[in-house]
Amino acid sequence: MTTTTGPELIATCWLTAGAAMPLSADERSPERIEDRVRVAGEAGFTGFGLLHADLVTVRDSMGYAGFAQLLADSSIKYLELEMLVDWFADGAAREASDRVRSDLLEAARHLPVRHLKAGGDFSGSPWPFETRAAEFRALCEQAEGVGIRVGIEPIAFADIRTPADGMQLVEAAGHPSGGVVLDVWHLGRLGLPVDVVRDVPVESIVSTELDDAAEEVVGTLLEDTINERLMPGDGVFDVVGFVRAVRATGYDGPWGIEVISRAQRARPMEEVVRDAVAAARAQFALADAAPVA
Repeated sequence: MTTTTGPELIATCWLTAGAAMPLSADERSPERIEDRVRVAGEAGFTGFGLLHADLVTVRDSMGYAGFAQLLADSSIKYLELEMLVDWFADGAAREASDRVRSDLLEAARHLPVRHLKAGGDFSGSPWPFETRAAEFRALCEQAEGVGIRVGIEPIAFADIRTPADGMQLVEAAGHPSGGVVLDVWHLGRLGLPVDVVRDVPVESIVSTELDDAAEEVVGTLLEDTINERLMPGDGVFDVVGFVRAVRATGYDGPWGIEVISRAQRARPMEEVVRDAVAAARAQFALADAAPVA
């Protein structure tokens, strides 16, 4: 096992998923879950991300008891589950969302889940804010019942785009199990200064994520985010400034590494995971150094 120092890291779901592609007809990872957990643990991760599709595969193959034992035998201490969307919707979309919600909450009863990630609306539908806040509170109450938190992730191409948008929802819901997930990619693609995260109360930060990007967007923002992300420090985003700004809130929790790209899907999973840890550690080292006068 690799021994590392510094903040705890979460191998977000796509980092160890190999050739699996977000939003494809079959999002399940072709990598064996045993290998994914082993590689993440050996690289120095203490958190492990799992997509709902892979969670179902794990449940139906080895069962939660078997997976819990696999985690206990590794260096992985907790899980991050994703991604819950349409939790505020109605009709068929809500029915599908509720099935995912049920699976995620049930998993938390049997596994060391730390939090689950949720997203806003991607369709452009005008959902009443009061309804959304009430639905988010209800979701947080359910999460509290199984001992986890819910992080709403501001996403550059969703209606909850900025940390301020996320905090408006969290504050309106008014439940301690709710908070935000802060990802430098979405700040960067919106052109927001990293210092905006200094306004987020530390108790509302559920998790954070590191990645990077080239200066130019390739295709739509959605296409760019699933095909072109870079390792932290390999692009134009102020990753070091983001780390410092988040730390200024008093946050001392884990940092997810969420590199999703065509290039990474074509590489051996073990190399991607190892390189991600090295890239993140390099950014932390720079953040720890005295700023240039």
